[in-house]
Amino acid sequence: MDYKFKKILLGYDNSAASVIALRKALQTCKIFGTCLHVVNVKDPKNLENGYGINIQQEAEKYGVEINYMDKRGNVSREIHATEKEIKADLIFMGAHGLNGFQPYWIGSNAIRVVSSSSCPVITVQADSAPSDFKSIVLPLDNSPETRQKVPYAAILGLAFGATIHVLAVSKNNTDETHNRLEIYGKQTLKYLEDREIKHSFAIRQGKSVAQTCIDYAVEKDAGLIMMMTETENNNWFMGTVAQQLVNHSPIPVLSIHSRDLFLSGQAGY
Repeated sequence: MDYKFKKILLGYDNSAASVIALRKALQTCKIFGTCLHVVNVKDPKNLENGYGINIQQEAEKYGVEINYMDKRGNVSREIHATEKEIKADLIFMGAHGLNGFQPYWIGSNAIRVVSSSSCPVITVQADSAPSDFKSIVLPLDNSPETRQKVPYAAILGLAFGATIHVLAVSKNNTDETHNRLEIYGKQTLKYLEDREIKHSFAIRQGKSVAQTCIDYAVEKDAGLIMMMTETENNNWFMGTVAQQLVNHSPIPVLSIHSRDLFLSGQAGY
């Protein structure tokens, strides 16, 4: 698999969360050998200074080139427009801006960016765990579409030399659900084994899906949790589970759309 992220975009607001997102984005750019496109969106009604991090100096620490853009207006719309303009294939952003100068980033803007984007989005909390992407949690539910994110897990697993922790999870505790989770899990493990990617496997049933994913990620000292944004659990993303993960997970969350063009030719395994 020779796919690599070539156009990485960071939505930046100078908050604590976006500073952490910046560093994780720079680390990812270094791994994939690409520059980082930074769009700093400022609300005309709120132009105070924030943390004052020197982005260029941060980039130099990682040996990454920066393409910096200042914009004014609505955060999610400007990030979405920039994504289309540069044809981004991965977006980083802070999930909350409570400690920065733009609290309007909180919650709803992260959700809007994730839901409107055509490429994967990694959302990062201000208190995100310092772990890198060498340990990744890949939750699977009992829907056929859940496996669509596996190719992206393989890309990151190979690039970072990561261990992919496959977690088959459902609130439903029936034997039928267990059997389906086990089938999807084994198919995913075979996909990873064929690509010589380190992995582990567990099944968890009967409890909150979001909290189970978070607890398991903490247990595995994970640097990333991966999820589909629309298709799992009957529009899983638009419900409580996904919003809890995006807004509250102490582990960065990678959200992927079923409409992602890369997935159209990759998920049939």
